[in-house]
Amino acid sequence: MTAEQSQATGLPVEQLRDTINTLMHTVTALLEGELTLDVLETALNSHDELRGQLTALSLDTSTLAALQRIEQFITLQAGHYYQTASADFDEQQNSRFLTLFARQLLALDGIGPATARQLFQLGVFTPKHFFALPPKEVAQLDLPAATLARLIPLHAQATPLERFSETS
Repeated sequence: MTAEQSQATGLPVEQLRDTINTLMHTVTALLEGELTLDVLETALNSHDELRGQLTALSLDTSTLAALQRIEQFITLQAGHYYQTASADFDEQQNSRFLTLFARQLLALDGIGPATARQLFQLGVFTPKHFFALPPKEVAQLDLPAATLARLIPLHAQATPLERFSETS
């Protein structure tokens, strides 16, 4: 490792470069159709590591937006993987997968692991997608009545401006 350090963070430049290269490699693999759990986990972990390393810097809005788009892409790929592979997961694997890849949904008040699992099974992988659904579609989701009773008011809390920005 070189002794070269980022003056702003004190982090070795090579460490940042390695993290960026890992993220770039795994995202490229996903783009090329290499949809495996190992690639998904490596992509998300390298994204999180890079975000952590860059947090020491004052992230500008364009950098933060780029990292959010990358996380969104990884989550969407993980959701598609989940729809095909979750039938083979045991309960522990299911829980671990959702903890990693449904974290954006789990961050919403009123969505726990069971609801996140149900939403993933229905193809709703992110808050962006959830809030982009028209209210009528939310009410018609194939979910238990108690789950819908929590999700409909949550969905209604999004302002029209938020709905517009989620779909654009």
